[in-house]
Amino acid sequence: MNRRIWAWLLGGALGLVAVFYPVTCARRAREKAMMPGMMTVPRMAPSERMPSAPPFGGTEFAQRFGYISSQRASAPVTGKPKTASSPVTLTAVRTVAPDRQLIKTAELVLETDKVSHIVQQVIALAKEKGGYVLGLLEEVSLAGEHTARLQVRVPAEAFEESLLAIEKLGKVRSKRVQADDVTEEFLDIQSRLTALRTSMQRIQKMMEGTDNLDTLMRLENELAMRRSQVEGLEGRLRYLRERTAFCTIHLTITEFKVMPTPAETWAAVKVAADAWRELQGVLRVLATFGIWLGIWSILWLPLSLIGIGIMRFAFRRTTVQ
Repeated sequence: MNRRIWAWLLGGALGLVAVFYPVTCARRAREKAMMPGMMTVPRMAPSERMPSAPPFGGTEFAQRFGYISSQRASAPVTGKPKTASSPVTLTAVRTVAPDRQLIKTAELVLETDKVSHIVQQVIALAKEKGGYVLGLLEEVSLAGEHTARLQVRVPAEAFEESLLAIEKLGKVRSKRVQADDVTEEFLDIQSRLTALRTSMQRIQKMMEGTDNLDTLMRLENELAMRRSQVEGLEGRLRYLRERTAFCTIHLTITEFKVMPTPAETWAAVKVAADAWRELQGVLRVLATFGIWLGIWSILWLPLSLIGIGIMRFAFRRTTVQ
């Protein structure tokens, strides 16, 4: 009886070796095949990494307004990497292309433990930079959270400086800066105004050279219509000039509070859920092992049977002798 048990054990061991040895060899071969490809990838130096894209458009905008030169955009990168240039900012864009009309806005969320004090500092900062506060809303929730929302207007030349100064007043939670190019609308309005004023001058000359009452009335209607169009375009032009001359910062200030950590309590439902989750994990492992064992049985089962047969034959010969 003991010899049969030993035969079964040895046969099972041979079957397990036959199952797991090919798997281990295949896995090691796959790892060795992957290692050369991983080692040949060179690590780029910080100066050789791709620079960030310009904030307003793609390569065409960058070539036009000084982000990169046309030679740099077309020629391949050779030789030693050049030293990093100063970061491109909205102020730098206006310096490079002063003829562009940009409407710049920023959205900023700050967190601090002194909301009212920060509000007073922002108002003083806006006055110092030549701007003003367009709107202010302070509120305290039922939970005691103090929040303030401000809409600050500052001159375009002091936009970035004011934004950096406001960021230092608290902890920045989120920040978004955007610039809209309205240069084409500017040029279109100016050309339309020129055409309308020229047309008005011609109508006035025609009115001076005619005595027909019907013609005069028709010319006066045309002149009034063009004058109305001119006033509308001039109003739009004044609005755009004011928006490009003064930038808007939408600021939200929230109060920072340390939330107490609740004490951990024992819950039977939570323990039962954890136990069920662990049981599911164990069952998945057993099911996975059973699937592997069943599929690989075409290899280990014949080998185990052969091993058991050899051991039984050897034991029988030993017994006979």
